Amino acid sequence: NQEIWEKYQTTKYNKVLKMMEKVKGEGLYIAGGTDLIVKLKQGVISPGALISLRQVHALRGIKKNGHLVLGSMTLFRDIERDGDILTNYPCLSEAASLLANPQIRNVATIGGNLCNAAPSADSAPPLMVLEAEVLLEGPGGTRVVSIEELFTGPGTTCLDPLEILTEIRLPAPDSNSGNAFVKLGRLKQDIAVVNAAAMVTMEGAVCKRCRVAVGAVAPTPLRLKQVEKMVENNSIDEDLLESVQSKVKELVSPITDVRSTAKYRREVSGVLVKRALKKAISRVHG
Repeated sequence: NQEIWEKYQTTKYNKVLKMMEKVKGEGLYIAGGTDLIVKLKQGVISPGALISLRQVHALRGIKKNGHLVLGSMTLFRDIERDGDILTNYPCLSEAASLLANPQIRNVATIGGNLCNAAPSADSAPPLMVLEAEVLLEGPGGTRVVSIEELFTGPGTTCLDPLEILTEIRLPAPDSNSGNAFVKLGRLKQDIAVVNAAAMVTMEGAVCKRCRVAVGAVAPTPLRLKQVEKMVENNSIDEDLLESVQSKVKELVSPITDVRSTAKYRREVSGVLVKRALKKAISRVHG
């Protein structure tokens, strides 16, 4: 509805929440629109109003303040190219670079990708292993939740209808740590059949901290805490990685859809976690 679209655009962040209150929470915030517009055209959703965030520049940008802060309207194009992210959070720049195609990355935002809450969202596993938090703001105030808490099911989040995700916060990486993202799509930049991310902090040959997450193999992106415990305080050799691969297959609950079978996803998930761990370890010292 073009009339609604025109009615609810603003460049002022302080007007955004008032607009949503005006439509009694029955509207939807639209960021880049790469996922939402498809759903609108398919009739999957029919909001009372669309409130565009595209011109709200206060929600865009990458800042350092002891930790890294990503505005929710930050484009994947900018995440892919940012020097600090490339150096310290390469799993996130890798995920950004593999999202769809350059045209999509020029308009798609990290906040939109998270709030769309697809189980296959490429940004979710990296943010999980980086232990990111998101800032949610609404008429009742501000709250901070972990990325894991954000997702409540396929396509659903913990956001109240009047709330907006304003920023993503990433803690500074540990010294002697490395992180990595890997993805399998039918083509390199397809929606993921399976994706995985890993972070390790090493002390010599021993892994002191480990974080592992996978996507497209459960109703929500999934952090694998049992796998992390297997790895922590151990030397990561081929035997351990084989055990990890087997454990991952036990923990995931994939479905069959147009992109893949559940059986194939289960097999591949273990392989990708193993690959992500190896890649993360290789980055610890260089």
